[in-house]
Amino acid sequence: MMNFDDGVQASDSETMTHSVFRRVLVAVQDASQVEHAVELARRACVPGVTEARVLHIHLRETIRGQRFALETESSASYVVEATIFELRMAGIGASGQVRHALFDRAAEAIVADAVAWGADLIVLAYPGRRELMTRLFGSVTLRVLQHAPCPVLVPSSAGRDSLHHAEEERYTGHRS
Repeated sequence: MMNFDDGVQASDSETMTHSVFRRVLVAVQDASQVEHAVELARRACVPGVTEARVLHIHLRETIRGQRFALETESSASYVVEATIFELRMAGIGASGQVRHALFDRAAEAIVADAVAWGADLIVLAYPGRRELMTRLFGSVTLRVLQHAPCPVLVPSSAGRDSLHHAEEERYTGHRS
């Protein structure tokens, strides 16, 4: 029996073992999320053990029977390539792909890719909508959490606000 209240340290044989994620699916929505997604993936991955797969959903909207892309093919490819590059620079083996989906089917595409690839963990970047918009229209993050076949790592919105302040400090040179 371990009693941590008395300041007793657990020995190596008593410590909990952490599960190692061998296949991590990193879903990135746009180029502004690359740095944050890579940081989350880096925390969950073990270099040399974990294989990461970057997934970008190239969204399309249907209007009057016509399908329109919400971004260019080159910008969709850039998001994947930039994320793969950053993961590899962190020592994590990575590959990636762009997958096409209708605007309201992004979560289903992420879950389907995770199932097909056999992902042990899904890493999502910051949700695109704030709380009110999520309550009104739902969110990709919430739907992935509800239907994912494995654990899902999502950053907290509190961390999002502190990262924005840190980025402002970096560019302005002072604290606000």
